Amino acid sequence: MTIMDSNRFDLIVVGAGLAGMTAAAAATERGLRVALVSSGFGMFVFGAGCIENRPLSKADRPELLEEAVGFFSEFTRQAGCPFRGAIASEVHLPTILGSFQTVSLAPFYLWSGAVSEAVRATVVGIDGLTSFDADFVTERLTNQAARLGLSTTYVARTISLPHEAGVTQSTLQFANRFDRDIEFRRTLLEALKPAARDADLIILPGLLGLRTGLEEISQLEQDLGCRLCELPTLPPSIPGLRLFHALDRRLRRIGVECFSGFPVTDLEFDGRRCVGVVTDTPARPRHLKAGSVILASGRFSGRLLGQSLSGFDGQLRPTDGDGRTIADNLHAVGALLSAQGGHGGNQRAILTGYRAGMLAAGQEDRYAAR
Repeated sequence: MTIMDSNRFDLIVVGAGLAGMTAAAAATERGLRVALVSSGFGMFVFGAGCIENRPLSKADRPELLEEAVGFFSEFTRQAGCPFRGAIASEVHLPTILGSFQTVSLAPFYLWSGAVSEAVRATVVGIDGLTSFDADFVTERLTNQAARLGLSTTYVARTISLPHEAGVTQSTLQFANRFDRDIEFRRTLLEALKPAARDADLIILPGLLGLRTGLEEISQLEQDLGCRLCELPTLPPSIPGLRLFHALDRRLRRIGVECFSGFPVTDLEFDGRRCVGVVTDTPARPRHLKAGSVILASGRFSGRLLGQSLSGFDGQLRPTDGDGRTIADNLHAVGALLSAQGGHGGNQRAILTGYRAGMLAAGQEDRYAAR
């Protein structure tokens, strides 16, 4: 491959949130050579990537939602971080504030916290971890469960874990140790066993590794004899970072070339086509060329388009004040589309990301007709 070839792609996706990652996966699996360019993590790492069933506008093409969510669910399954649930259903998941969040789909390590029958839950805090108060969470969940008519009971328990003297304890510190230190995993297991004796479910702050997946966490549940539910704490959250790393690994495995840490500073046009992007790399800007471009970096994408952006057409292409497409091969996804009406959140991100990936591959209409 020549240097020129290494900078040329069928599709460039700008932004590594759920919309951008879904678009890159959909296009790659339809045979396109894809580059994913981002300055860092997607916004979903500040939570955990849960999907709520929210109202969508006609422009979003909600009739494709089930197909898009099906693709995303398979994408996460193959990444080792499967989602549970269905877009047509809703469950209540606990939060760090002791409230319940209503979601339709969630990563498996949060989904276990969904309660629909009588469950004995133990909320586990860690001595010295100030970002998670097990007593506060337990009291609030007990009150909220009563208001919702849920029969789950919650009790609090605090455990101690070894940590480096003089270093403030954090979920990130514990997660890194969980990844690399087998002895720490054993210590955590032994510390959790007393809490698991009289519990069907253990709720704890997100700390079970940044690079773990279904196999490792399922093994821990099997060793404890009860389900585990992690709650995202101060952002960026460990569950959110875990999901990002899992999807990033999967994209690289299927052939997506990822350029991370270098923001896109400009779009390049040739007439009515967007022919590439400029990235802010060390020494000198790098020019990446593409047959199509998808903007998936939220409000930042709007700044790349400048004052010419007025709206979007039915194929997710940005339009100017006269209603003309800014570029025939340029698509926008995710949060940038909120001006169309509604706030679809992660649901909209997945739907529009999937649609844009299929549009770039020239296959949206064919797959939608199935």
